[in-house]
Amino acid sequence: MKVSRRDFLGAAACAGAPFILGCATQGNASVRRIGPNGRVNVGVIGCGLIAKSTNVPGFLQDPRCRVTVVCDVVELAPDYFYGGRGSNFGAEGFEKGDGSYRRDICGWRVVRDMVNKKYGSKDCRVVTDWREVIDDPTIDAVCICTPDHWHAIMAIAAMKAGKHVFCQKPMSLSIAEGQAMVRVAKETGVTFQVGNQGSTNPAYRLSEEIVLNGYAGKVKGATICIPACDHWIGHGRSAARLPRPRYFSEEAWDMWQGPALHWENNAYIPSIHDPTCWRFNCRYGGGMIPDFGAHEFDQLNRGLGTQFTGPVAIENMESDYATGTDRDVFSWPSEFKFDFVFANGVRCHVRKIDKANGWPRQTIFHCEKGDVGSYDHKGKVPECLKNFKESDLTDKDIKLYRPNEGHDGSKFHESDFLDGIFENRQVASTCEMGHRTITMAHIANICARLQLKSLKWDPKAEKFVGAYADEANRFLAVEHHNGWELGA
Repeated sequence: MKVSRRDFLGAAACAGAPFILGCATQGNASVRRIGPNGRVNVGVIGCGLIAKSTNVPGFLQDPRCRVTVVCDVVELAPDYFYGGRGSNFGAEGFEKGDGSYRRDICGWRVVRDMVNKKYGSKDCRVVTDWREVIDDPTIDAVCICTPDHWHAIMAIAAMKAGKHVFCQKPMSLSIAEGQAMVRVAKETGVTFQVGNQGSTNPAYRLSEEIVLNGYAGKVKGATICIPACDHWIGHGRSAARLPRPRYFSEEAWDMWQGPALHWENNAYIPSIHDPTCWRFNCRYGGGMIPDFGAHEFDQLNRGLGTQFTGPVAIENMESDYATGTDRDVFSWPSEFKFDFVFANGVRCHVRKIDKANGWPRQTIFHCEKGDVGSYDHKGKVPECLKNFKESDLTDKDIKLYRPNEGHDGSKFHESDFLDGIFENRQVASTCEMGHRTITMAHIANICARLQLKSLKWDPKAEKFVGAYADEANRFLAVEHHNGWELGA
């Protein structure tokens, strides 16, 4: 696999047998409980860009845990950065002269070496089949950094084995997968953190509480801008089939695909199989709307107080989904505009970033006293609230989740997860919050896929209602192939 954020785990699939886990997944195991002076042993499944740059450093900085095993199907792979790609090549040239790795290189060897260097040992184990991590009785928690099509299967298996779960966003590949994850999280009682780091960002939290408590007046609407769908493919949209890269063995390639339907002749298509490109095909990911909406829609829900509900409709959908001869390969639109409508009448306009025309990345609440939120990576409040501080909130105000002292901020999202494990509680971005957030992205994708202008959504029943509901509800779930099942 070419490991990407999708970092992917697991290696050879047991030939022929139904792939539901090992013995640990047959029924629910007791939840791993760690005493106050104990240590959490973490297994990292997927050694791509997000693991290397974000999650593994987050765990390594906290002395209360130890990363003891890393899992991926690939030892080393190139081209793990956004935009621009080199050619596929083998292990030659992956290391610099000093033995370190180029910034675009990922794989289990890179992450293992990071871990061992931090601990000053060679104790970090490597496995290529993710089920070995789940079945390992010494592992207390797993960090899932694979492509989206693996999240639900792995997370459910880990929870049923009694292990706590840190799952990267987007949390699921479908609404039905998210529902199953939420159900198992409640049944098992494990601590579950979704990788929406903004939920532990104090600046975001303050702007959301200003909106939530009416300090900026009534919310009149909102605007969200997220990246276009295929801006970092690098080599462009192409359905060309090319030889499988040398870093992918046949067994590793089968495992990387896992529950996704294989292409004809088990083909390798660089534009959707090269590192970071998998998100552009519906077999593996959902495009930019879920990938970045996982952050922005999360902020929107927190400010509107809809973390456990969501919108009631999507309207004014415009996208280029219908264009292009290779839509089976490039499943998602690169051009999009649409509105979410909430039960209280608030309308949020979502569109792609277009800096040249005044649309930078943003999540802005348009309130009576002015705009509040994040704009072009900076906080934004009206002049009358420029000196508003967290201490200005009163006991009567609604306050969002606050991490423990010293663990406030995106770089401590993993520490907040560990706090939840030690204190036997949930954390900043729970399984249900992650599900509700990413459901919004799935709703938008379904509307675009059906080439409709609007759809109505019932957030309580979690299904489409009204016109075209039957057609839309067919896309609530995705099929799992090659013998893999959710196990929920």
